[in-house]
Amino acid sequence: MSAERVEVHPTRLELLRLRRRKTLAEGIADILQKDLETLIAALIEHRQRAHGLRTRLHENLNNAYSLFIEAEMIIGTMKVREISLSASPIDFSVEVSTEPGVLGIPFPSFHYMKEGNTVLKPRFNPIETPIQLDETALKIETALNSIVKLAELTAAIREIIEMTSLKRRQINRIRFKIIPQLDATIRYVELILEEIERQDAIRVRVLQRKRKERAVK
Repeated sequence: MSAERVEVHPTRLELLRLRRRKTLAEGIADILQKDLETLIAALIEHRQRAHGLRTRLHENLNNAYSLFIEAEMIIGTMKVREISLSASPIDFSVEVSTEPGVLGIPFPSFHYMKEGNTVLKPRFNPIETPIQLDETALKIETALNSIVKLAELTAAIREIIEMTSLKRRQINRIRFKIIPQLDATIRYVELILEEIERQDAIRVRVLQRKRKERAVK
């Protein structure tokens, strides 16, 4: 299927402009292609980081669950439930901001923020609580921070994927629509100019022949 040409006046000046437009379009497509390759490399890196963080998070949660089961085996389920009801909750918030990422794309930034001075204040009574339960709470708190960072990576991956899709559409539009249109228009103008040159050449030969015939007469 041939590309549709652009409606232009078939002149040499217009032909020069079309060729310049094609060179510019090819240059823009090359720049977009480099940006796309950079985005793909960043996407691979972020996915690898997210996979590693997700693996560590699962391991941390599994360890926390195992320690919790040990605590239940030591003091019993009812005692663990009583301790959980009397323990001070973990108050935290997530601070959201943006930071420049790959190609200057604004990436969301999430920060786990503990509220209040809970560092020096123990959450459990050390006399009634086995060490396994305290370690479980510490691992869960670490997991919360990991979950926030994983959400940050996931949001960055989503931004990269959206920008990658945009760059692909731009490249495809230039390479498969704009450049073929310019090529078709350039060929059309070249054919018209060649036809004009042929007609001019024929006209010149006819005039030269008539001059020679008049000169002979």
